[in-house]
Amino acid sequence: MRGMSMPNLDGVAARVGARPSDGRTHVWRSRASAAVSKRLWPTNRGVAELRWAAVALGIMVVLGIIATVLDPEGGDFIRLLVVALPTVVVVAAIAWSPLAPRLAAWRPVRLLVGPLVLAVAVIGAGADLQTLAVPSAAPLVVLAMAYAAMTPGFPIAAAVMVGASTGVLLAHWEITSGVGLQGDLSDEFVVAAVVTLVASAGMAGILRVATNAEARATALAAQRRERLDALETLNRIIARFDGSQPVESVIGDVVYDIAREFEITLVSLYLPVGQDRLSMVGVAGYPAPFHEIEFGHGIIGRAAASRQTQYVPDVLADPDYLAARDDVRSEVAAPIVHGDELLGVVNFEGTAERPIGTAQVALAEMVVYSLSAALRSARLDDERRRRLHAIELVLAVSRSLVADLDRSRIVGSISEVVADLLDADVVALFSRRADGVYGLEAGVGLSSGAIGLKAPVRMRMIARCIRDRERVDGLHDVDAWPAEFVAGQPGSTSPHAAMALPIVVGDAVAAVLVVTRAGADREYSELECRIADLLTAQIAIALQNAELHARVAESALRDPLTGLLNRRFFDEAVETAHANARRAGTELSLIVLDLDRFSAVNNEHGHAVGDAVLRRIALAIKGAVREGDVVVRYGGEEFVVIAPATDGDGAVLAAERIRAAVAAVGSEPVDGRLVPLTISAGVASLVDETDGRGLFRAADSALLAAKRAGRDRVTRI
Repeated sequence: MRGMSMPNLDGVAARVGARPSDGRTHVWRSRASAAVSKRLWPTNRGVAELRWAAVALGIMVVLGIIATVLDPEGGDFIRLLVVALPTVVVVAAIAWSPLAPRLAAWRPVRLLVGPLVLAVAVIGAGADLQTLAVPSAAPLVVLAMAYAAMTPGFPIAAAVMVGASTGVLLAHWEITSGVGLQGDLSDEFVVAAVVTLVASAGMAGILRVATNAEARATALAAQRRERLDALETLNRIIARFDGSQPVESVIGDVVYDIAREFEITLVSLYLPVGQDRLSMVGVAGYPAPFHEIEFGHGIIGRAAASRQTQYVPDVLADPDYLAARDDVRSEVAAPIVHGDELLGVVNFEGTAERPIGTAQVALAEMVVYSLSAALRSARLDDERRRRLHAIELVLAVSRSLVADLDRSRIVGSISEVVADLLDADVVALFSRRADGVYGLEAGVGLSSGAIGLKAPVRMRMIARCIRDRERVDGLHDVDAWPAEFVAGQPGSTSPHAAMALPIVVGDAVAAVLVVTRAGADREYSELECRIADLLTAQIAIALQNAELHARVAESALRDPLTGLLNRRFFDEAVETAHANARRAGTELSLIVLDLDRFSAVNNEHGHAVGDAVLRRIALAIKGAVREGDVVVRYGGEEFVVIAPATDGDGAVLAAERIRAAVAAVGSEPVDGRLVPLTISAGVASLVDETDGRGLFRAADSALLAAKRAGRDRVTRI
């Protein structure tokens, strides 16, 4: 393309191509170096010493060959080659053979391999006994001593070196006829021998220090690996607390895994209950563990009270020790603490065969450290799970309560639901009566004769709840319920955990729900109080709906002008009364009444006066009948009285009372006007009528006869 220059492709190719080649070379060198290192210095130290003996001997042979080639006339290295060459072949063959590990495991072999290399060097180097001149091959003795310093046989090699040097000196002494060790050559020989010994000894010391340091490093690395392995194992065990299951259901498996994985004879885990007690929730190895332990009691309780790890190497010497097994000899109890909160105590116990030592103490510390966050998180998960479950239950209860509009069924189910959700021994619903007094409407755990009793004055929390319209809860040291409520049933002992809950409908406390349970350690938790508040809110809605429904239902069955029951109610009520009388074999009478010439009242005085008259008539009829008789405004100026357990004669008397009461109403002015009133009545009794409608037709026929006979009278069929 025009305007563009082509790059130097050859140069680019050269630069790009060079890099992979360099990389491959580096990799090849690294691999070659690793292979050589592995061959010459295997993990088996004895085998490595054999192989390096072959290397040292091989170096001697190579140097001997080179020296012989360079100075064939001298012949100083011929003896070395004669001794070293077969030795290096044998040693190399052994060092790289399958037999090497077995030989290296034999202690004498490792002790003699260094002196062997030194002996080859000493024999090969030789010595001039006449002059003590240092031979040309003498540096090989230094090489042999350097190698020997790396082996366990260095003391033997040093002894060989000292012995050989001393022997040469003694031989020289005798050859020179006792002249003594004089001359530069003698001094040079002695100095060379001493320097070789000192240098090799120093090298051996340095190697010994390095070897010890390596051993310590290896031991520390092994300990570190063990700790990492232990931590990894522990993390795998603690991972069971993943929030998918409640804490109590997981702890047992965690304790068992710790005992198995770390080979601890006895393991237990305790969680706090209340303010001063621990409860066992997980155990492994105990035939009969302590299920509850008080703070400060025993080694476990001491750990809980002090919030510090308690390690006892000899439990028999500890006065606080509580024996769960006769063969226990040592124990460590470590508290699980998060912030200032005690979450539990982990306890290890060991026997004489498997004692608890510092390693197990460290493990216990690791366990509590790991469990601290895990338990805290798991407890929060449990709390969330319980809250969600409680909300679901409350919603289910709410749907059930709101769906029912019958008050009697609602109050009956309230007690059972509350007792279940709040784990209560006694539940009582005190409802506000028409006179303002709160009486027992329903309950659980109370005597059957308690229904209708007034709320006990001694339970002042009820009065406080009504006054403040707020929940009142706490412990009550007096008997929670008077004898007339419980009648000897469980729940009357003290102290009690109790709650009084207001059920507010509109602006008034329509009822008070009281729940109690025995035991000072069973005080209601915050979650239970929240559940109770939610329940009372739903109960208030359910009761209000039931009340509204009852009002609507009642208004549909009552006459809005007189307040009497209407014809819709009568049609069902008369059939029910007839069936009940037939079933029970009792009497039943019906009175049908009609105001005489009532249309004239409306025409002459107006409908307002007519309505006032009807209201007065309704009151007069109600006042003239017995309690239990049902008065119905059938329509217009016609009324019906259902008189259960009343024969014909009794019904006639009742009708006469009504007629007199109506006449009395007519003598009183209405809006300043006198409105004379009379009423006619027809009476029929249960004889051969097959249903309520037949009884009504008979009474209506009697009324028609009374009208025809001149009105203002009672006629009986």
